[in-house]
Amino acid sequence: MPVGPLAIIRLLMAIDDFERVRGRSPYTREVLDLIHEWGYGEWIIQAAYDLGLIERYDDYCSRDVKRVCRFNKLSDRGRRFLESVSLIMSLSGVSE
Repeated sequence: MPVGPLAIIRLLMAIDDFERVRGRSPYTREVLDLIHEWGYGEWIIQAAYDLGLIERYDDYCSRDVKRVCRFNKLSDRGRRFLESVSLIMSLSGVSE
């Protein structure tokens, strides 16, 4: 399924905001809640991963729970991409 660039930008911004506010990477269920895309969201995450914009790793969901979750964090390439998008948006006069 084709994934548009705006969907990927929205995903990266949601992950970045979550990391800044919570101090940790969101796991996949949290990401899907953030972007309000439960079906199409998996395609967006996979596309961002395939492009090298996010990294995914498995770890325990929390200290209290022994369930393992897949976490999603911005890669260095993803951070540089978001910086470029922010610069383009500021130059064009579009607010984030």
